Amino acid sequence: MISKFSKRWSLGLMMLGLVIVLWVVSSFLISLIFEDNSYRKPFFITYVNTAAFTMYLLPTARAVVAKYWRTGQLKIREELRLEEEEAEVGSGLLRKDEDEGGVERLSLRETVKLSAEFCVLWFSANFVTNASLAYTSVASQTILSSTSSFFTLFVGALCHVERVSKVKVAGSVVSFVGILLVTRSDSTQSRAGQVKPLPGARVEQGASNEPLVTLIGNVLALSGALLYGVYSTLLKRRVKDESRVNMKIFFGCVGLLTLLFLWPSMVVLDYLGWETFEWPSSTRVVVVIVCNCLITFVSDFCWANAMLLTSPLTVTVGLSVTIPFAMFGDVIFKRKPMTLLYLTGAMLILGAFFIINRSSEEENLETLIEDSDRHSNVVATA
Repeated sequence: MISKFSKRWSLGLMMLGLVIVLWVVSSFLISLIFEDNSYRKPFFITYVNTAAFTMYLLPTARAVVAKYWRTGQLKIREELRLEEEEAEVGSGLLRKDEDEGGVERLSLRETVKLSAEFCVLWFSANFVTNASLAYTSVASQTILSSTSSFFTLFVGALCHVERVSKVKVAGSVVSFVGILLVTRSDSTQSRAGQVKPLPGARVEQGASNEPLVTLIGNVLALSGALLYGVYSTLLKRRVKDESRVNMKIFFGCVGLLTLLFLWPSMVVLDYLGWETFEWPSSTRVVVVIVCNCLITFVSDFCWANAMLLTSPLTVTVGLSVTIPFAMFGDVIFKRKPMTLLYLTGAMLILGAFFIINRSSEEENLETLIEDSDRHSNVVATA
């Protein structure tokens, strides 16, 4: 049992490592079209990335069409159930044995319902985080978004997903301090030109740092951090274990619901003048959007599995590594100098991740052993 738990946790950390690399690549790609304002459309890009999850349903859709062609009967639910059963049989390492306290899988209806709840929270968090960059500096947005570790710990404690301990609180604080230092070392990003005025606001030349505009950007960044803590905790609480849900159907439904129901938001944003709807005007922009879409398609799937295999707080703090990692990319590709503040902050972030990962692993192993003993006692009593 302990050996299988260790393998599952290690697999989660491997997936988290892949997510970190992919998210850094994604940030560099998006910065290519955001920095020069060639296509600064955070809502549209978030919509396209999320709607692309529908491709996870393509194998099921093909089976439905093939059966309809042969029999003339449209049996979507039946094919989805078959997909669920195949996933349950072939889950391999990720599947829990019954004698280890395995739990019942979510039904198709429960999976779709969870997708709907997750879709709204996930999309809202990503959109407000991206939108905050239009009103505040990259430095402020980075610092405020990093508070997601505190929100994840707080929300997780309320939902009995995380245990609050001195080690976790200290690790979160150390991580936050590290992010402050790394962001401070990149102070050149805090230029006034990166702050855009509110739609319709009359701002004179040189007054782009108006307090109200900055306040709105900071509130959006904090809202994104809070929503991240909520949706990651929701997924862990409702699913508990990745063997309970077919992640392909889950993410496929998230993409389908986004595709069908969130497109009117683009019309509203265009009408309000917050984000004018227009198609990409150059091949370069199209290539960047498509590549970023494919990266998101893989990375978010890995993120969900990493979070279910480990813990929400471990993944949240682990993703903070993307900040020094991305700035290290700036050192290599943009020839930016590496400062002592950057090195100190990066070490603090990495140290905090290892501390929280160790603490979370020990707590989850302890919980697993307790659940297994409880399950064995129930079986023995019966």
